[in-house]
Amino acid sequence: MIEVMAASRPGGAAANEDFHLVGDGWALVLDGITRYPDDGCVHDVPWYVRLLGTAIAARIGEADLRTALAQAIDAVNSLHAGGCDLANPVSPGATVAIVRRVGDRVEWLVLGDCAIAMRDRDGGVAVESDGRLAGLAGTPAAVDVAGVWRWPVEYVASVRNREGGFWVASADPGAADRAFTGSWPRERVGEVLLCTDGLTRLVERYGREWPSLFESGVEGLIDLVRELETDDTRFLPQSKRHDDATAVRLRWG
Repeated sequence: MIEVMAASRPGGAAANEDFHLVGDGWALVLDGITRYPDDGCVHDVPWYVRLLGTAIAARIGEADLRTALAQAIDAVNSLHAGGCDLANPVSPGATVAIVRRVGDRVEWLVLGDCAIAMRDRDGGVAVESDGRLAGLAGTPAAVDVAGVWRWPVEYVASVRNREGGFWVASADPGAADRAFTGSWPRERVGEVLLCTDGLTRLVERYGREWPSLFESGVEGLIDLVRELETDDTRFLPQSKRHDDATAVRLRWG
């Protein structure tokens, strides 16, 4: 038996660009990448993450996780290739975290800055994440791009899904091969927490320890990050104070 807790909340008045799904022994979270102007696509980010998440779910029991993700990306491409420029380097995309139980293993995949934390039956916590975005060197100063303070589009185009840069799920199915994957013995796993980066701020910006995130419910975690963001005096006026935040927690019986 698996107990499931899940919560997702937008960062403001705009539509939530996170997405999550839970099935029989598996779960996924996607964090849609805030779009750039002139990205060549007629669809919005919620459309993209919903279709990608559904496509992954349809394949999650049929192949290894990288293959399932690659096939899902290709399937979504086929739904909008006719009217959208999928060769655009900032075509809509998402970061990804997936877990699934297969026999006596619990498998995981992360691509981009989502994260997965596993608490074992002795209380120890292991964290799986993709640090390539945070580890970029020589990044330029942020600029105002359509009201959002972020890297210039020219720079993002030079490092997104490029060697030496960072990788996300977008129009290139080959990006799935760059995902980090692994597994844990089923008998070791007590709980698993999948998070978008709107929630991993608790650790990365506010200094909370990963084990403490298992001491609150998922709604409580989002309440906490919102409280800390509201009181945070380090944000610049043009910065995005609140991000979409999603957590899925699976507790094995």
